[in-house]
Amino acid sequence: MANRFRNIDLTPRLLINPAAVAFRLEALDNSRLCGSCRNAVIPVTADTVALLIEALRLHDALTVARLESANRLAAMRAALRADREGESDPLGYLRDELPPDATGGDAL
Repeated sequence: MANRFRNIDLTPRLLINPAAVAFRLEALDNSRLCGSCRNAVIPVTADTVALLIEALRLHDALTVARLESANRLAAMRAALRADREGESDPLGYLRDELPPDATGGDAL
């Protein structure tokens, strides 16, 4: 079987610039607005901050999940290769990547 592995960037691209968003929010906070405008803008600004925080949290979680997935796929491939080569414990590659189960023992 040919080696089909490629270097793949596992970090998903973030399509927003958090620093630029924060800078604009700060500029808006420092601007002089009439009372009516400020009452309309403050809730939207708070929602924008919450959305920015959530987008960053989800981006981080996706990055971690993609890395875990890639590591587990690599362990599966290594285990299959080790089995073909007659290693005594080919599942050891998987054990290293999987978390222990709820009973405190190894997953495999």
